Amino acid sequence: MAMTELSPGSEFYTYASPADDAAIHALRSKGVIATTVARSSSIVFAYFHPLSSPHIEPPRDALARLPALEVTGEAVLRFGFLEGDAIVTAGRAVYDPQTWRNPELFSANGSTAGELALVLNELEIREVAGMDNPDKAALHLIKEAGAQVIVIKKGACGASVYDAAGNIFHVPAYYSRKVFKIGTGDIFSAVFAAYWAERKLPAAKAADLASRSVSLYCETRTFAFDPLSLSQRKPVAAKLGARISIEGGTESIGQRYALEEARFALRELGMEVMYPEMEQTAGSLSADATLVIDDGLSPQALIRIQNDQALGRPIVLLHERSSTTSSLATVFEATDDFTSAIYLAAWAAGENIAHNKKWHRPGYVQWNVTS
Repeated sequence: MAMTELSPGSEFYTYASPADDAAIHALRSKGVIATTVARSSSIVFAYFHPLSSPHIEPPRDALARLPALEVTGEAVLRFGFLEGDAIVTAGRAVYDPQTWRNPELFSANGSTAGELALVLNELEIREVAGMDNPDKAALHLIKEAGAQVIVIKKGACGASVYDAAGNIFHVPAYYSRKVFKIGTGDIFSAVFAAYWAERKLPAAKAADLASRSVSLYCETRTFAFDPLSLSQRKPVAAKLGARISIEGGTESIGQRYALEEARFALRELGMEVMYPEMEQTAGSLSADATLVIDDGLSPQALIRIQNDQALGRPIVLLHERSSTTSSLATVFEATDDFTSAIYLAAWAAGENIAHNKKWHRPGYVQWNVTS
């Protein structure tokens, strides 16, 4: 769907069950040439929230392995599969394995490409390269995999682009009022492939357009990536190790669960997290932003939040129950969505650091998106 306007007449190859007929029909109605190989049942992904690990049904180990798809084209985007594989022959190929569980190299199944770009998140590249340092892992993988380009997606911190000449480019994340994460990796890889593999734009520019497109998709949940809308996206800062204080109720299991999920999600983004309500030492630490889960706040929490506001610290408010009155009158950002609150808090902390501590964003490349 993301590529229907960027690359009219694109061909789509996949495994599909009868339950997928409506989705395939929707693609064909947009002009996509869809070729399917039958599988007996659907594969269902269920998420508690968009940042949670999905429950997959049938389980991975119960899925029957199907014969590999074989695809030839000048510009090909290959994704990893649960139920099969794709052997690709391409002039330019983009490979997104979509798994950190023993991801294989592009060429391991016989795939070949004149030029290859890999799109990975930080966990995937650590597993593929066997290295913790992403810069070293990317440069190692360029030689090991024979890739010309590697893109590492870094969540709230944007992405980094590495090429075979040893250049490293940093692409920012772009602000969106809401953040819906399911499918954003697909959007990024699709837009990057359209611009790098098909239109042959420089990799860093293609990645920047992909990052802008992800921002637009998160906010609108649509697939309209016109140049004007992309040019109006605003870059945001996020800094690994930024400190975020979480305030929330602790009396019920539900409240505690929300706190723990928020802490886990922020740590996954590379943030340091503190709980003043439950950690006696947390009050003495200086946070860069405060995330408030507005559900049963204690009087002590309200006092701490007022103190944070007096210090000029950005406050991000998660108020899920629109039928109730918010505990706070004024905040830096407010949302009724859990995932959006996590990203808004990370961005707020990064912007606060950039403003108050003179932290400069590392060499972000800005592009003219109309070209």
